[in-house]
Amino acid sequence: MLCAVEIDVPGALPRVIRAMVTVNTELKIDEISHVYLGGAKALRKDIAQ
Repeated sequence: MLCAVEIDVPGALPRVIRAMVTVNTELKIDEISHVYLGGAKALRKDIAQ
């Protein structure tokens, strides 16, 4: 666990806990779908493209 403070960004979500989860799997790369990517834009609208 790393404790860090993010810079204050106007419009950013307050008190967000970010986590990175890694998984070992036998699935092939084309069988994996990163479902979180679509909703991630809402976390930092200032850098979403």
